[in-house]
Amino acid sequence: MFTTGNVLPVKIQPPLLRPLAYRVLSRKYGLSIKSDGLSALAEFVGTNIGNNWRQGSVTIRFLEQFATVWKQQERGLFIDKDGVKEVIQEMKEREKVEWSHEDYTQHGDDVLRQKNDGSSDDDDNEMPMAADSSLQNVLLSSPIRAPMDRSEHDQSSRLESSKNLNWRDYFKVINCSQQQKFLYNPDKMQFIFVPNKKENALGSFTGFLPDIKDKVQMFLTRYYLTKDRVMRNENFQSNDMFNPLSSMVSLQNELSNAGQQLQSNSMSITPIKNLLGRDAQNFLLLGLLNKNFKGNWSLEDPSGSVEINISQTIPTQGHYYAPGCMVLVEGIYYSVGNKFHVTSMTLPPGERREITLETIGNLDLLGIHGLSNNNFIARLDKDLKIRLHLLEKELTDHRFVILGADLFLDDLRIMTALSKILQKLNDDPPNLLIWQGSFTSIPVFASMSSRNISSSTQYKNNFDALATLLLRFDDLTENTTMIFVPGPNDLWGSMLSLGASGTLPQDPIPGAFTKKINKVCKNVIWSSNPTRIAYLSQEIVIFRDDLTGRFKRNYLQFPCGENEDSYVDNDNIITKDTDIVPIDELVKEPDQLQRKIQESRKLVKTILDQGHLSPFVDSLRPVSWGLDHTLTLCPIPSTMILCDTTSTQFDLTYNGCKVVNPGSFIHNRRARYMEYIPSSKKTIQEEIYF
Repeated sequence: MFTTGNVLPVKIQPPLLRPLAYRVLSRKYGLSIKSDGLSALAEFVGTNIGNNWRQGSVTIRFLEQFATVWKQQERGLFIDKDGVKEVIQEMKEREKVEWSHEDYTQHGDDVLRQKNDGSSDDDDNEMPMAADSSLQNVLLSSPIRAPMDRSEHDQSSRLESSKNLNWRDYFKVINCSQQQKFLYNPDKMQFIFVPNKKENALGSFTGFLPDIKDKVQMFLTRYYLTKDRVMRNENFQSNDMFNPLSSMVSLQNELSNAGQQLQSNSMSITPIKNLLGRDAQNFLLLGLLNKNFKGNWSLEDPSGSVEINISQTIPTQGHYYAPGCMVLVEGIYYSVGNKFHVTSMTLPPGERREITLETIGNLDLLGIHGLSNNNFIARLDKDLKIRLHLLEKELTDHRFVILGADLFLDDLRIMTALSKILQKLNDDPPNLLIWQGSFTSIPVFASMSSRNISSSTQYKNNFDALATLLLRFDDLTENTTMIFVPGPNDLWGSMLSLGASGTLPQDPIPGAFTKKINKVCKNVIWSSNPTRIAYLSQEIVIFRDDLTGRFKRNYLQFPCGENEDSYVDNDNIITKDTDIVPIDELVKEPDQLQRKIQESRKLVKTILDQGHLSPFVDSLRPVSWGLDHTLTLCPIPSTMILCDTTSTQFDLTYNGCKVVNPGSFIHNRRARYMEYIPSSKKTIQEEIYF
C-alpha cells in the first residue's frame, strides 16, 4: 500500500537495522526488540523506504511513529513479529481515517471529528499515510513530536472549553443486537474483536442459530475474566509462601474493611485437575458453583470438576451463593470419595472501572467513540473523555426520570397514576424518560381471551391507549427521549414462558404494536433488556429482572454458616415462620444497618463482583449463547439501573458504580419514580399519591 515507483526496495539484513532500532525503540521508548520483530521491521523498512533508509531521518521518524502506536496500544515491552504486523496494519487503517477529512493538518474541530471516527488521542500528531504517496514523502511532510513535546499541548487540550461539543453527539442507546462482540483470549490476556454475522444475497443473516462453541465460551470467558481480575488483587501479588489456614480469613477481613490497609499472606489458585494425588492437603480453588449428576454441590473450572462438602463451611457474609456463581473456596481435598471439604467460601473481589479499563488498554468495547473492525481496534480517547466529563459537569439541568417497573397499561389505577406523573413532568420535561415493563399484567400468549380478542390485539390496544394519553402532553413528547424496556410478560418470551424466566437478553417490543406511539412521540427508542446508554463520559446499564427473588429461591444453605430466613415481597420483609423474629432484629448492635439496606448491599455486591448481570446456570435463567457478552460487566458501568420488584428501593455506590433500583411503580396507593442527575450522579426519589 505504501510502495510506489519513487521507492527502490532493498533487502536489509536485520543486524544492519539493529543500531538504529536500538537507539529509537530501546533507549528512547524503553522497548525490547525480539529477533523476529527486528526481521519484520527490516523487511518493512526495506520495502517501503528503500535505499534511502540509511539517511536516518526518515527511518527514525517511522520508528518513532511505530513506537508511539505500540505504546498507545499498551502491547508491553517486547516487540515481536506478530505485534509488528498488527501495529503496521493499524497505521494503515489510521491512514484511511485521517485522509477521509478535507483538511487533516488543522486541529480543533477536525481533531474532534477524527476522534469520533475512532482514532486515538494522539492521531493529531501522527503521520498521515496517503495511498498515493510514498512513505518517505509522508514522513517528511508530517514531522513527529515526541510524547514529552506534547505535554504542553495535552494540558491545553484538557483545559480547552467544551462549548464546541454537542452532548447529543455523545448520547447513544445501544441495544444488545447492536453491541460489538469481543472474545477474551486468556493466553494473551486481551480482547479479540469478532465481526457480526454477514448478510447473504437475500438480505437475511446467515447462521441464525447460535454456534455450540458459544455455549462453551460463555463459561470460559466468565472464568478467565474473573481469574485475571482476582490475580490482579494485591493479595495475590506477593511472592511469600501461601498459607491456606489464614488466606481466606485475610481476604474476608479485607472485603469487610475496604477502607483499611491490611497485611495478608499471598494466595495462589490451584486448578481442579491438580488435586489428584495430593491427598489431605490444603488448597484454594476458583470455580463455578453447580450441582453434579448426583444432585450434590460441585465446583467446576476449565480443567475439571470436583464434588464439594459444605457441612462445615463458613461463608463470607454479605453475598448470595447460587448455582452459576463464581466462588473462591478454601479447604482440604480427600481422595476417598473424591471430595473437597470446604472450610471457607467467598466471592471473588471486585475491581473499579478505571482499573479494568487501564488493564484492557482502554478498549472501546461498546463502539461509543469508534467502531472496531478486523484491522482496527477502537480505544477510548482519554483527552476527549476528559472534555466530555467537563461538559457533563456543566450540564446541571439534565435529568433522567426512571419510572418504576410493572407499568401495566391494562390497569386503570396505573393509567391514572401515569396521567398525574406525566402532567408534572410536562411542566419541566426531562431529557430522558425510562419506561420499564412488564407493560401488561397478563403474559402475552398465542390464544384467545374470554372476550374473543386475541392477547396480541389486546396488547396493541394497551399501547394505543398510552399513545392517546401522551397526546395531552405536547412538551413532553417533543422534548423528551423515551426508552421502553421490556419485562417478563412482554413479547416474545412470554409466549413460551408465560411470564416466567425467559431467555436473556430480551428483544425490543415489536414495531407492529407501537406504531401509534411512534407517531405521537418525537424521540422514542424501543430497547432490549438489558440495554446500555452512552452519555458523554458515562456508561449506563439498564436491566429489568427480579434478581433478589431468584437468589433467595436458589440460595445455597450452609449448615454451619449464614442462612436465609426471609424474603422480600414488595418492600415487606416476610420471614419463613411469621411467629419468629430474627435475633439481630431484636437485639441490634450500635452500627447494625437495617435489614432492607443489608439485602440491597448484598444484591449489588454479588452482581458487580460476579461481573455478570445474570450469574445463574441455564436451568435457572436461560441465556442466548451468542449474546452472553451483552450481559458481561467488564468493566463495571458508571451507573446501573437495576429494576428489581422483589427488592426494596435503593441507591447505592460500590467500587465507584452507582446502582439504583426504582422498585415497583405502584406501592400502597403511591406511584414511585426516580430522578437521576448525571452531572452529580445523584438520585431523587419521588412519590405521587393517587
